[in-house]
Amino acid sequence: MKKDRRKFIKAASLSGLTPFLYDFSPTNQNGELLLQPNTDYAILDEVLKKPVFKSELFPDPVIIETLELLRDRDNTICRVRSKDGAVGIAIGHPFIAKSSYPMFNINLKEFFLGQDARDLDQLIFNAAERNVKRQGIPLNVQIAVIEFAILDMLGNIADKPAGELLGELQTRDVPIYLGHWLWELRNKEPEESLELMYQDYLKTSAKAIKIRAGRGDNLATDIDNAPGRTEKLIKMARKKFGDDTKLMIDGNGSYSVKEAIRIGKILEEYNYYFYEEPVPWDWYEEQKQVEEALEIPMAGGEEEFGIHGFRYLIGKEVFQILQPDLFYFGGMLRTMQVARMVEAAGLQITPHISGGGLGFVYLLQMVSVCPAAAEFHEFKMFQTKDANGTPVPIESKAEPFESIDGVIKVPSGSGLGINIDPDYIKTHKVFEG
Repeated sequence: MKKDRRKFIKAASLSGLTPFLYDFSPTNQNGELLLQPNTDYAILDEVLKKPVFKSELFPDPVIIETLELLRDRDNTICRVRSKDGAVGIAIGHPFIAKSSYPMFNINLKEFFLGQDARDLDQLIFNAAERNVKRQGIPLNVQIAVIEFAILDMLGNIADKPAGELLGELQTRDVPIYLGHWLWELRNKEPEESLELMYQDYLKTSAKAIKIRAGRGDNLATDIDNAPGRTEKLIKMARKKFGDDTKLMIDGNGSYSVKEAIRIGKILEEYNYYFYEEPVPWDWYEEQKQVEEALEIPMAGGEEEFGIHGFRYLIGKEVFQILQPDLFYFGGMLRTMQVARMVEAAGLQITPHISGGGLGFVYLLQMVSVCPAAAEFHEFKMFQTKDANGTPVPIESKAEPFESIDGVIKVPSGSGLGINIDPDYIKTHKVFEG
């Protein structure tokens, strides 16, 4: 990105450490970026050493007596119970969990049963890092649902919202950007797909909207589902939503470096807010080439499943806006570690979440305590359909779930801030496999 590089002075003031210095990566005679190995990661490493979970809120041990996977066809629920009878419940990922659920009992349960939940930092570390041969998104979504359930239980014990067990309250008002209609934006005519988005824009009064670029195949094919669709969509969206609406676009890995830069120049012409993952998610060197060629802020990281990967992305400023997914990355605690590194680096974070399940509930809890939070956060409407397509019947313990002028209140009730209909939970049976 052609701009004055941040020297991360904020990090020095926060930690008393020497400011983190970014090493400017030169280019070769063909203009290709040459990544340098000598970025100083000292401040990021110091940030990662600091505990996240507020164990001081719990003077007495909270021993995890049972950790159950409940299953109804494709859908899963995690239920945790302490030796003293406290309970926490979370809904599994709306589509990945239906194939990775065996990892819950086979690979993860042993790390938590009989342990003191006050040691949550270490428990999550062990589950993620001591499963070295199984690391990835399928494992992480199971770690995440276990963590969400434990935080629900602990929040109920402490009578605090789950997010406030991990950080200081930053806000109870979360401004949203609409990020749904994925298939429609890539397959229907722009006039039709943008009208669908426009109706939800009116319902929510959102001030920001994300559309989709390319085929979204994560293969760098440089293909649109119809010739010229992306360019047309970019221009029509700006006309339809006006100059005051913040517009973003997600490439989902559609492009090569050359095509990503070409599309990025069009986005700059139409004043788009950020440009998300134009090249395949793990093409770090190529993504850095795109970032260096453009002025528009770059966003990404939703597919990243390793803390060291985020350390690199932040240290090299591959993205200006980091997007760890609360499920794919293994929960709120690990996402808080990323947020702290982002803050130390003077960048921004907007956590990512899939549609369906209780994604928006977890997102609200995370953003409420998230340092270095970006201005807007992803919202795919109040979708609560589980992996079977059944709506999850929930009610907020406190504030109602509604978007007022593009802002959603974070529920202030204990735990995850919701009650799930017990009759719905009873449709799921304990799975021991």
